[in-house]
Amino acid sequence: MSAAASAAENANCNSGAAPQRSSPVAGKSSEAPGDKHQGVPPPPYSMDSALGGHPMPLYQPHAPAPGAVIDPDMIEDHISFLRTVRAFHHYKRQAMAAREMRRTNFRKLQDQHRDLLCIDLDKILDKYLECIEVNSTFFDAICEASEELFDSYWPEGTTVRMEEVPPPTPLDMDKVFSTLRQFVRDWSAEGVAERDCVYKPILDTLERCFPSRSERENVRVLIPGAGLCRLSVELALRGFFAQANEFSYHMLIAGHYIQNHVFESCQHRIYPYSDSTCNLVNRADQFAEVQIPDLCASEAIDALRDEGLSFGQLSMVAGDFTEVYAKPHQQKTWSVVATCFFIDTAHNIIEYLEIIYNLLVPGGYWVNVGPLLYHFADSADDMSIELSLGEVLTVAQRIGFVLNGPPTFIDTTYTNNQRSMKQLVYRCAFFVLQRPLTDTREKNHKQGGTEVKTI
Repeated sequence: MSAAASAAENANCNSGAAPQRSSPVAGKSSEAPGDKHQGVPPPPYSMDSALGGHPMPLYQPHAPAPGAVIDPDMIEDHISFLRTVRAFHHYKRQAMAAREMRRTNFRKLQDQHRDLLCIDLDKILDKYLECIEVNSTFFDAICEASEELFDSYWPEGTTVRMEEVPPPTPLDMDKVFSTLRQFVRDWSAEGVAERDCVYKPILDTLERCFPSRSERENVRVLIPGAGLCRLSVELALRGFFAQANEFSYHMLIAGHYIQNHVFESCQHRIYPYSDSTCNLVNRADQFAEVQIPDLCASEAIDALRDEGLSFGQLSMVAGDFTEVYAKPHQQKTWSVVATCFFIDTAHNIIEYLEIIYNLLVPGGYWVNVGPLLYHFADSADDMSIELSLGEVLTVAQRIGFVLNGPPTFIDTTYTNNQRSMKQLVYRCAFFVLQRPLTDTREKNHKQGGTEVKTI
C-alpha cells in the first residue's frame, strides 16, 4: 500500500460543500473483497480469450502543468483508478466473450438433443446481446463521469499514460459484473425490501436519538464501507451531516456517477442478471430489466426545498478506514458511526472497534448491522482476527462502550436475485453502542487509580 493510502478525498453530492484535497486509497486496498457478501459466482468467461486487444478507456487524464511535481507515491493510486475505469469500459468485451462461449456450447449439441430443446436459441442470443449493449452504454456513462472524479482527486494531473495502465484483473472484472447487482440493491425499487431490512433500523434509531430535524445539521454521521452511498444520501435527506467512506474504486466511481450525474428517476435501465445462467426458474428471469435510480438525489433535494426543508451536508471520502480515521484530528469529532455490512472487512476487528470509539464524541453512538463473514479468514497472506459476536461486544465494552440493550437479529439477503433458485440469507446482528459522557478510563487515570492507557 502506498503512503498516499492514508489520505482522503471528498466528492460532494449537491451539498455545496467545498471538496477537501488529498488522495484516494491505493494498491491492495482497492482490491478489497467487498463483494464477498454477495454470494454471486463470477460469470463463466475465459479471461485469456476476452482480454486480448484491450479497448482504450474513454479519456486520457490531463498531464501536469509545466513545472508541476507529481508525488511519486501517488502514481500507484493513479494506475489503480484508471485500471478500474478500464475494467468498466471492458465490460462489453468480457460479456460478449461469455455469450460466445455459451452460444458455442449450445451449437455442440447433437441433432437429436437440439431437436428436444424447447427454446429459440437465436432469439435468446439476440436478447442477450441487447442486454449487453444496454449495460455497456451505462458503464460508458460511468467511465465518462470518472474523468471529473479523477480531476477532483488529482487536479494537478498525472504523468501516467493510458498505454501504461495494465489490463483489468479477473477480480476487477468480477467486481464490474457485481456492481450491476449493487445498483439493484441500493438504487432500485426492486432493492427496497433488502435495503429496508438493514438501513431502516439505522435510520429509525438516528431519527429517534436526534428527533429535532433543525439540529441534525450539527449531527455528524460517518458511514464506513458506504458502497454506492444510498444510506448516506438517505441520512442527508433527513438533515444529517453524512460522510461516506469507501476504499473500492469500483464503488467510488459508480457511486459518484449515480449521485452527481443522474438527474431523473429511472433514467437508466440495466440488465443485472443477463450473465446469470444458473438457477433460473424461467429464461425470462435472465433478462429481467431493472430501472435505476428509484430515487434521484437531485430531484429529492428539490422536493425538500419545495417543502422548506434543508438537505444535510453530504460527502464521500476515499481511503482505508484504518488509515484515514485513525488520525488524531478525527478523534471525538463524530456524533455517530453507522456500519452496515462493514465490520467483518477488518484484518483486526479490535482495531476497528478502537478507532470507532475514538471517533465518537462523548455520548456518541455506534450503530451496527451485519454478519461476521470475515473477508480475510481464508487468506494465507493476510492477517485475520475472527471474533464471535459475543466476543465483539465484550471487547467493545472493555474499550469503553456501553451496550444499549442486547443485539437483535435480522434475516436478510445481500444483492440478492429474488427470482433465482438460490437464496443466500444472512442472520445479521443489529446493536447500538454508546460512548459514555464520561470516559471511565480517563477518569480513573486522572484520579490516580489503576494506570490505564488513555485512548
